[in-house]
Amino acid sequence: MKIPHLAASAAVALLVASGAAACIEALDLNEMVARTDACVRGTVTEVHSVRTSLEGDPISDTRICTVVTVEGEDLYTGQHASYEMSFLGGTYEGETQVVTTMPAASDYRVGNSVIAFTAPIEGWGRVNRVLYATYGGIYREVDTRKGPVILGRGKDFAIEKNMTLAQLRVGIAEALQAKAEEVNR
Repeated sequence: MKIPHLAASAAVALLVASGAAACIEALDLNEMVARTDACVRGTVTEVHSVRTSLEGDPISDTRICTVVTVEGEDLYTGQHASYEMSFLGGTYEGETQVVTTMPAASDYRVGNSVIAFTAPIEGWGRVNRVLYATYGGIYREVDTRKGPVILGRGKDFAIEKNMTLAQLRVGIAEALQAKAEEVNR
């Protein structure tokens, strides 16, 4: 009978939608830096999906998360880093869950040069680090004659307008200083 299957699918859709709503947040660069512990500038080296549960899910392993690995430089520390970061949505063993806040697949293709903001998360089962603010936490980097440029996403995003890597480094340094001053108050 199809009714129980349809009811289960509807329940999962509601759970996915409720989880996604918590991810939508307008953040400028200072706010993004204040909420994250790393920003990696590098290359997407791997993409895969996992099944997991969020704390409070009534049915285990109903969520699909995409895990993106970015390897490069942590712009907060200047050190080499590799981070696995996740967001809700993706395809796992032929089943697809689409979440409105997930980044476009073209943003996290293997080989892409990106800037990605990330933070640890608790209560997401097998996932322990997220791509912060989902599609608002990953930005494409392109090479130009004047050097690397990070593509902005518009109003209410951490990187609003296109900016050079040098401009981003200055903005992050200022935001890290403000973050440190806030902690020391």
